[in-house]
Amino acid sequence: MAQDKANPKMAVWNQVSTTPVQYTETVHFDGRDITQIDGMYVVMRATELFGPIGKGWGFDIIEDRFDKGAPLLDKNGEVMAWELMHTLLLKLWYVHAGKRCYSTQYGHTPFVRKGQYGPYTDFDACKKSLTDAIKKCLSLAGFCADVYLGMFDDPIYVEGLELKKRLEEAGDADSVLDEAKTEFKEWLSRQISALPRCPNPRALHLMYQKIMQQARAKAVVVKFNPDDVEARINEAYEERKAELAKESNGA
Repeated sequence: MAQDKANPKMAVWNQVSTTPVQYTETVHFDGRDITQIDGMYVVMRATELFGPIGKGWGFDIIEDRFDKGAPLLDKNGEVMAWELMHTLLLKLWYVHAGKRCYSTQYGHTPFVRKGQYGPYTDFDACKKSLTDAIKKCLSLAGFCADVYLGMFDDPIYVEGLELKKRLEEAGDADSVLDEAKTEFKEWLSRQISALPRCPNPRALHLMYQKIMQQARAKAVVVKFNPDDVEARINEAYEERKAELAKESNGA
């Protein structure tokens, strides 16, 4: 990551890739949970970085249409209507280092669709497609990249963002950090105490790998040295590993 920050080609990306948790929402869509980004947050960040819309950044609508989808059937199985998907092609521009840059993306929103209680029409479809296209265009420059990279699926990453927010909002940041460190110490002790109870080398190794991965990530969040944390886990792991080997040899 240090190398990325020193790379001028990543200048925009590194400024906008992290998304505060309060500007995201988990929604259930088509049978799966997805992280949705607040559209106005993305607009605000673009304005902060490039300037007012129309001057530092903006967009042109290249194409605006409705695409026919699956048939909607009545109770007799007859076609009474068709699903419609609103599609919008957007060309977004922004000024960076004195030059105008471009990205192009589609935005989509169901306009007519069959819902739980029958067909319905979403009259906000055009607005939603525009927001969708803006977010997709800006994502190519790195805006909210952590969401698009799937990092919000990692609870430890989200935990780090939430701690960062707590520290920024706290009147006594040191007290909040001390509390987080105490919580981490208690968590680490529970994890390490579980290692001696592993019944065989395979179970021990799997648990060790999981604890190590989580512990290193959590240690960074609460500003502990990951190497020191790793040393504690390794000590308990090697001790139980030796015990299991002794038991196996004795048998």
